[in-house]
Amino acid sequence: MRITKRAAMFCLCLLLVVMMGPQKARADWFDPLTIHFLDVGQADCILIKAPNGQTMLIDGGDEHDADEIISYLKKEGISHLDIVVASHPHHDHIGSLDDVIRAFPVSVLYMPNLPYDTKYYHDLFRVINEKQIPVDRAKAGVNFKMGFSVKVEMLAPKGSYYKHINDYSVVIKIKHGKKNFLLMADAGAEEEKEILSRGGVKADVIKIGHHGANTGSSMEFLKKVKAKTAVISVGRNNPYQFPSKEVMYRLNNRKMTVYRTDQLGTVIATSNGKKIMFKTNVLH
Repeated sequence: MRITKRAAMFCLCLLLVVMMGPQKARADWFDPLTIHFLDVGQADCILIKAPNGQTMLIDGGDEHDADEIISYLKKEGISHLDIVVASHPHHDHIGSLDDVIRAFPVSVLYMPNLPYDTKYYHDLFRVINEKQIPVDRAKAGVNFKMGFSVKVEMLAPKGSYYKHINDYSVVIKIKHGKKNFLLMADAGAEEEKEILSRGGVKADVIKIGHHGANTGSSMEFLKKVKAKTAVISVGRNNPYQFPSKEVMYRLNNRKMTVYRTDQLGTVIATSNGKKIMFKTNVLH
């Protein structure tokens, strides 16, 4: 019996599916994506674990958070960081990042084009140079995938100069199946306007910018994002009285569910591409 080329290719594909088994053959958006908003007080640190095993760390807390962050990552089985993002060079975002990347191999580090003459910035670059970690510029338009089902897109910064350092913040959108996360770092009103001018900001979960300060999270922006859930990384009894009453009013006005690290400890969002579940109080 003569077998056509098309039939032979079909048989080969069928054999590969059988050999791979049901777990490998199915689309991996059914496997979980987890985003960990670590409780690092009045600072930021976010761990992303993709379904394919890749990892991304956004920011590294303040200067005394290294031991806690490293311990948490090891507890999560992290032995290598595929991607590290330093959202901007303020101490409450890169204060312990030098010690964290010293503790783990790092494939690539993204940061905005903003030299900053502080001890924290110089310490970070000392380790980057020692370990010869590749550094890429973080800016609007950068995008990459973490496996088959997770798409990462940088929405900001778009410009080359901003009046406020917070507006150099790397804003990241993560898409997993039908669900979207928007991570605002310390972005303020100017960056929000730039992002809105480009569109595509709709998300299910938003990590509120600048610990809930009234420098951002405008009602116009929140309406465009349409998120049902907000996460605020903020310290207990912080001297800035963050999150601000104005931002909390806007979130409540939009009937959003709010998870605060000062009240709940570390917040973990788990997505299967169709639904997002939250777990809290991990470190307490």
